[in-house]
Amino acid sequence: MNEFTDETMQNGLKALIEGEYDPEETCWENMRVRTFEEAGVMTYDKGLVISLPDGTEYQITIIQSR
Repeated sequence: MNEFTDETMQNGLKALIEGEYDPEETCWENMRVRTFEEAGVMTYDKGLVISLPDGTEYQITIIQSR
């Protein structure tokens, strides 16, 4: 893996949820995952903050649509 992009995160999470995760494709080592509450995100929404070793952060908001 050369560069971690938004698409890398999207495809890696999709594969992980579907049980098709390939460690050669996406490296999850040294990532930190916290809930919004644990990370101090000011919202009533539920979600996760994923922090990468280089300081990049991704937020995943969980909203029921139906």
